[in-house]
Amino acid sequence: MATINIYRTKLKAASRFMAVKDVRIGLTGVLIESNDIQTRIVATDGHTLFAGFDDAKGDNVGSFAGIMPADTVKAILNWKAPYKSAADMPVVVTTSDDPLGEHRAEWCGNVVIFRVVEWRYPDYTRVIPQALSGLAGHYNPDYLARAKAAAVDLGAPKMYGINLTQNGDGPALVTFSPQAFAIIMPMRGEPGDIGAADWARAKITEQVDYPALQAERAKAAAA
Repeated sequence: MATINIYRTKLKAASRFMAVKDVRIGLTGVLIESNDIQTRIVATDGHTLFAGFDDAKGDNVGSFAGIMPADTVKAILNWKAPYKSAADMPVVVTTSDDPLGEHRAEWCGNVVIFRVVEWRYPDYTRVIPQALSGLAGHYNPDYLARAKAAAVDLGAPKMYGINLTQNGDGPALVTFSPQAFAIIMPMRGEPGDIGAADWARAKITEQVDYPALQAERAKAAAA
């Protein structure tokens, strides 16, 4: 049996990177890994990946690795905080001695019982780049928006952008903090045709310079 502390802010950020209706059923959940030193949360849909950790602070007991299913993740995130400071309280997961048994997640009086997804999660460490070239890449804007939303989940102001380091044809890195990051795979394909914008190079008509017209009329009226 293990005891795991998970913070809902990271769980919410990770949930944005879960796959939806994927035959690779494990990708539709969130990987939880823990020991007495830290808790890790990982989610990926094969195109983007989120990884984050929190220090155990002496609260974790034992070790665990398993995939929390999407419905459990959603249930936890739907719980309402009974008081303002509850947001800083961890979700405490107590696992069964049987890896395929029932596990319990509890937060501020809310409880959900779940079983892990019976699937071997891919080795996420393999897609983390060893270096970043800084070369420009092409990225799906939906993936960038996903990273932006995760940054807000983790406390970034909504008006700020994301800290994206491009990596050419390799995986780009979005850093949220020293304890969380995202990977975004670039789009591949032919560059767009600049000829598609040629029609807009020629002006169809001249726009009226309203400030100049107003000034001219005011001058004439004062004469």
